[in-house]
Amino acid sequence: MYFKRIELQGFKSFADPVSIELNDGVTCIIGPNGSGKSNISDALRWVLGEQSSKQLRGNKMQDVIFAGTATRKPRGMAEVSLVIDNSTGILPLEYTEVVVTRRMYRSGESEYLINGNQCRLRDVRELFMDTGIGVEGYSIIGQGKIADIVSIKPENRRRIFEEAAGIVLYKSRKADAETKLKSATDNIERVRDIIAEIESRIDGLKDASEKAREFIELRDKYKVLGINIILHTLGSLTKSINEGTEELEEIQSRLIDAEVRSRLLNENIEIQRENDSEYSIEYDEANHLLISKIDELNTILSGGKINEEKLNNISKDIFRLSEEIEEAEIKLEGEKKTYEGLVANENKLSRETESLRLSHSDAVIKFNDHNQKSISLNMEIESHKSNMIDINNKNVSRKAEISTLQNYKKTLSDREETIICSLSGQNNKDNNKRKEYDQLQSTYAKKESYYNEVKENIQSISDKIISVNQTVAVINSQINELSIKINTASSRMNTIQEMENNYEGYNNAVRLLMKRSINGVIGTVSDLISVPDGFESAIETALGASLQNVVCKDDSVAKNAINWLKSSGAGRITFLPVESITSDLIPLDHGVINSAGYIGIASEIVSCESKYQEIINSLLCRVIVADNMDNAIRISKKNIRGFKIVTIEGEIISSSGAITGGRYANKSANLLDRKKEISELGFKIEKYKSEIEELISKKNSAENQVSDLESQKNAETEKTHELEIEINVLKSDIEYLNKIIQSDEEAKKRFEGELSILREDYNRAEAMIAEYESQISESETVYEKYEQEIEQMLIEAENLKTVIRDDNEIIVSLKVKLSEQETRILSQNELIERVRDSITDISSEIEENKIFIQNLENSRNLLTASGEATDEKEEQLQNEKKEIEARISELLSLMEENRKENTSALNKQKETLEEIERIRDEKYKLEMKTTRNETLIEAQKEKLWDEFEVSYAEALDMKNPDFAITSGNKEMREVKLRMAELGDVNISSIEEYKSVSKRYEFMTAQEADLTKSMDELQEIIRNMDKTIRTRFKENFDQVVVNFEEAFKELFGGGYAELRLEDESQPLESGIEITAQPPGKKLKNINLLSGGEKTLTAIALMFAVLRTKPTPFVILDEVEAALDEVNIQRFSDYLRKFDDIQFALITHQKATMERADVLYGVTMPEQGISKMLSLKLGDDFDPEGLT
Repeated sequence: MYFKRIELQGFKSFADPVSIELNDGVTCIIGPNGSGKSNISDALRWVLGEQSSKQLRGNKMQDVIFAGTATRKPRGMAEVSLVIDNSTGILPLEYTEVVVTRRMYRSGESEYLINGNQCRLRDVRELFMDTGIGVEGYSIIGQGKIADIVSIKPENRRRIFEEAAGIVLYKSRKADAETKLKSATDNIERVRDIIAEIESRIDGLKDASEKAREFIELRDKYKVLGINIILHTLGSLTKSINEGTEELEEIQSRLIDAEVRSRLLNENIEIQRENDSEYSIEYDEANHLLISKIDELNTILSGGKINEEKLNNISKDIFRLSEEIEEAEIKLEGEKKTYEGLVANENKLSRETESLRLSHSDAVIKFNDHNQKSISLNMEIESHKSNMIDINNKNVSRKAEISTLQNYKKTLSDREETIICSLSGQNNKDNNKRKEYDQLQSTYAKKESYYNEVKENIQSISDKIISVNQTVAVINSQINELSIKINTASSRMNTIQEMENNYEGYNNAVRLLMKRSINGVIGTVSDLISVPDGFESAIETALGASLQNVVCKDDSVAKNAINWLKSSGAGRITFLPVESITSDLIPLDHGVINSAGYIGIASEIVSCESKYQEIINSLLCRVIVADNMDNAIRISKKNIRGFKIVTIEGEIISSSGAITGGRYANKSANLLDRKKEISELGFKIEKYKSEIEELISKKNSAENQVSDLESQKNAETEKTHELEIEINVLKSDIEYLNKIIQSDEEAKKRFEGELSILREDYNRAEAMIAEYESQISESETVYEKYEQEIEQMLIEAENLKTVIRDDNEIIVSLKVKLSEQETRILSQNELIERVRDSITDISSEIEENKIFIQNLENSRNLLTASGEATDEKEEQLQNEKKEIEARISELLSLMEENRKENTSALNKQKETLEEIERIRDEKYKLEMKTTRNETLIEAQKEKLWDEFEVSYAEALDMKNPDFAITSGNKEMREVKLRMAELGDVNISSIEEYKSVSKRYEFMTAQEADLTKSMDELQEIIRNMDKTIRTRFKENFDQVVVNFEEAFKELFGGGYAELRLEDESQPLESGIEITAQPPGKKLKNINLLSGGEKTLTAIALMFAVLRTKPTPFVILDEVEAALDEVNIQRFSDYLRKFDDIQFALITHQKATMERADVLYGVTMPEQGISKMLSLKLGDDFDPEGLT
């Protein structure tokens, strides 16, 4: 793995995009002060996840974004990308090239990307863990930071060694496991508290749910009985209605018969009235006629002259009327001819109209036919066009695929060439590595044999140190145990306090109500009482569910709270209004009070505010507290009617003699124990803290003793350090070289496998291109065919449009003609009707005139004959007068007889009407009864819904065919009585019991899972500790050897040493550095000069790199404090690391001379950094640089 390049854009002074290629060997970055050289080091540190703006030489993180100049605007974003060659697979990603990118926006938003995919900061850090690369590693040494390596505290210096030992990832995983373990420990405590709380409720809920189930069974039975009683009532009412219907039909038949008779009588009476009227009219006419005859007899002799004048007038009228008849007949003949002509014309118009209708119908059919053809043709054209679009879209897609595949082929070809070159270079490297591996194995065997002989000399000192450390370990263990106790007690106290605040252990309705804080709600009974020590179980048992009763100010508060419970469906609660609750204190017999074991009345034992005393009395004034079970039983045998007895341990004897007892698994969940336990836990925590302070004092004393022993041991072990370092370096080099050889072999296999896949992909891409080109050719042929067909169809469609337009014009023309013809027919018909009416009127007039002439002729004849018959007339009038008088007498007789018959008929009609009234009254009463029954039926059906919430149809499904009303009523009363005996029933306890049981099962399963998880986490932590300890010890020993060697080489002699402050605690101990430059006495590192500190730090850095080489190192002016000689040594030493990329930011010529590539940073534009690069040869002269 190596770094290929770093790309900057908008980062600090690099306003424009810059790409810096990082080659093998040493790359030097030079430039004047302030040109932006160190910004490259900052960029690398930033992209690897640096979160401290101070480490990046800024005040806030947004300072890394280019801030602008006098001529340049500020950038809105800074971006740095690091491109890494991962062909060796060191990074845990399946990519041969990895690009890590970080972006920062002015808004403060930050992004991390790996190969263009967004990720977390943690992902970036874990990617480079144990590679030496990272902000906490040893691969980036910032400006002025080299000396900090030796100047920082020993415990902070560990980070470099942990990175070199490759244990950072293990420590991170161990920390995660410890966090999870702590979380699991807290969770299991919480779960156990919840289990205890559930166990305290579950038995009571079980009893309540069983009681509720019995109540539901009784309620359902009551419902079925009630429904069957209603159904029986409905049956009786229906039967009564059916009987009434039959009776009503019989009454209706009688009523119809009476009404028929009444109607017949009415008709008879009407006939008699008509007869009477006729008789009266005839009688009146006869009287008038009689008078007329008498008058006629008186005037018959004086009428001669008058008759002559009448005859003259009649002759004139006859002549006039005859002339009018002749004129009318002539006019009538003309009208008839006109009528016949009009009728003939109307028939002709009708035939022409029918012809026009047929023509119009034919034209419409032709139009529809042509129009349908046009629609079908247009649909076919659109279908062709749609197909052509689909073909075109598919061809565009295919051509795009062909272009993509051709690009893919080029990419595959380029990659194939790269792999072939890589394989060739890899084979050459493998041969060199194997030779080096064999040499190292031989040297390692010799060194290890010698090391084992020397190691036995320091064992005795180590044994003494172990003995003292055991004492320290015991003290630490005691401190840890006390800390665990404090944490446990604190956790327990927090849990109980949280349970108290959240009303855990109360039913759901109480919890919801108390959290709602309704005005006037004071609290639960358990909140308001104080119980003396030792009486908690007794009082909690005595109160039972009443502990959760809610005390409120008055009835209105209780009513409002109950309304809220109903509307929210939260459940049921018993409320105790302070202003309403009263108690009935009953004095006890002295024999009971003086009984053995008698303690007192429960209401007198507990304490509360005086205003709540009546409530407490109402709950506890009939509860006796006894010291134990035996005494309680003896007291119960005495005269304590109405009292129950409860013992200190919570057994209870009811007034009926029933005894209840037992114990919950965890008493701490009881409601009354919580406040007491919170106080006790607070006291324990303070006690444990005091004991820890004493143990810490003892521990400090023991640790001072250990320090003295370790100083003695260190003096003895100095002789073995050099040999250990040499062996560990050899071992590390062998392991590292072996890993590289194996990695190279695996890389070769991957390259060969990738090469095979690349060639297969290349052939597959070529085949797909050929297939797409074939499909395009075929589809283009189809496309051309569609174009030709559409062209022909468009011509045909245009012709059809012309035909349809002509058809439409014909239809409109025919429609207009038809409308005009129908108007003419209508006008003709109206004319025919007028002529017909005229003919009728003329005919009537002729006939009337003819009749009038006939009457005149008759009158004339009579008048002519009247003169001749005057004598005869007188005699005739006398005879007629006698006949009329006889008829009058007969009519009087008939009228009398008719009146008698009419009187009889009226009497019968009266009787019939009275009978009809009686029948109608009977019918009305029966109908009213039926209506009442129907009303009762509806009421019963409504009762079904109101009382049992079932419809009539649903009720019929519940009907018992063997139901007996008497036994049913009795059974219903018994069920109702049993329901009343059950008292208050909490229906929701059934679901609550199910819920709590389910929660109990879930929590116990959670407890088991957490226990298992904790065991697994503890095992992981133990394994991690073992791995970390082993790897750290092995790598630290190797760094010690490498450090002494590098120190001597860089200083030209001298002595240097690394050692753990506490070797018994290698995972926590700080690391001390001792350095003795040549010709000087042994000094503490802090007493060295600035140059000596820098060179010592460089030696330590090189020692770490020898132990755990990192692919890339960037050093920012680390040699600035060195003189020319030491710079030369530093530069020469760099050449020993041919497998590490070095990037050096420097001003030193000696360093530049060792560079393979030189980058210059300039600032041609104020505030804008630019890069210049130079590949250096053997004739490079730094003096030529400007």
